[in-house]
Amino acid sequence: MSREPLEAPRTRGHRKKEKTRRQLLAAGLRVLNQKGESLTARDVTAEADVSSGTFYNYFADPDALIDAVMREELLGISATAERESVPDPALRIAVAATRIVQRAMADPQWGRLVLRLVYRPSERMQLNRYLRDDLVEGLEQGRFTRGADDATLDQTTGLLILTIRRIVADEAESEVVPRMVERLLETLGVPESDAKQLAAIAASL
Repeated sequence: MSREPLEAPRTRGHRKKEKTRRQLLAAGLRVLNQKGESLTARDVTAEADVSSGTFYNYFADPDALIDAVMREELLGISATAERESVPDPALRIAVAATRIVQRAMADPQWGRLVLRLVYRPSERMQLNRYLRDDLVEGLEQGRFTRGADDATLDQTTGLLILTIRRIVADEAESEVVPRMVERLLETLGVPESDAKQLAAIAASL
């Protein structure tokens, strides 16, 4: 029986580079919260307490850093239900959608940066990976009537994106979070009563 080749062990140099990148991302998020998109490479390296030239070993420019920060933020939220061992794929999707929209409501600037990132097709594909896995699992379990085809992915992420756009434009209704989650689950084939219950559970977690 053939085996996959073992991954080469990470060297001390690799670990140090990854640690520095993480420092820059964490510093970038803090500076982004303070200064918004006007942040500079010098702002970030000063916050991270690394030399000024270090920035460009990892990011082409401040915009690339901002994109990387937002990518990490979104993937982190999407992975939350996985880390919390939520067994139901429908509830995992409800939790991720709820937390992303709640974050955008609490910080519209964050929401604007999310929109900037997700409108790029290559980023959408990467950010969809947790959603795709949950859709496949939900279909296999009979939880959903639709799977991880491109049309379903577009419909699901499109609803999320349009909701964030309403929030950023200050046009969202007061009950936007549970309503959005309910409709999202219903489009996947979850019965209306179950969708309502899952939205309420997600909001309480």
